[in-house]
Amino acid sequence: MTRIGLQLYTVRGECARDLEGTLRTVADLGYEGVELHDLYGRSAQELRELLDGLGLVVAGRHVSLDVDVERLAEEQRVLGCDRVALAWIDPPESSADADESVQRIAALAARARDAGLRFGFHNHWGELARLEDGTTLLDRLCELPADLLWLELDLGWGWDAGESPVRLLEWMRGRTPLVHVKDLRARGTREHVPVGEGAVGYADIVPRAAELGVEWLIVEQDELDRPPAEAIERSIHSVRDALEAAA
Repeated sequence: MTRIGLQLYTVRGECARDLEGTLRTVADLGYEGVELHDLYGRSAQELRELLDGLGLVVAGRHVSLDVDVERLAEEQRVLGCDRVALAWIDPPESSADADESVQRIAALAARARDAGLRFGFHNHWGELARLEDGTTLLDRLCELPADLLWLELDLGWGWDAGESPVRLLEWMRGRTPLVHVKDLRARGTREHVPVGEGAVGYADIVPRAAELGVEWLIVEQDELDRPPAEAIERSIHSVRDALEAAA
């Protein structure tokens, strides 16, 4: 069954000011889980207890290339989630750059796997840009074994790069347990809006994602265009409506 979560980067300012109150709002709105990018000064145990008390689970966590894998693995065991994803890498400017990036990602993924973690990659727009040999960084990453690297498709950024989100989901079927649902007013604007209020077309995308076995639809709005609670409420209503319409 596909569940709906929130990437807490969406409400990062609110989390920094009042983590417990913000998480309570997230839970009250009906989100079933969260994706972390920061522990906001709490220990993994403190955060786990806070989430448990609100009925929220950790769906995943974003990390950087220089993450301390052993510490991360211990924190994730406490948090009850073994899925982590590389949040960002500088877009390659050449095929050689892309090859080097893949090597670095594969090495980190192998270390994470050895530590008991499932390691993923979260795309932006640059990983879908065609290089001089006609391929993309995402093409190269998909050549890595699925048991080494899963893909956290950001459907909004994929769409912004000119791709069909449904095609991306079908291409990577079986290795996208988490996807980001992000909406944009129009291609090339980088104007972020709640899910369902932009041009990406989630009414068609969400049902297909569920059919393809996506476990978590992770709402993310990089920049808010209205009060945070209103923005994330509008998003979850749109995603839930699309799921229910397909049921």
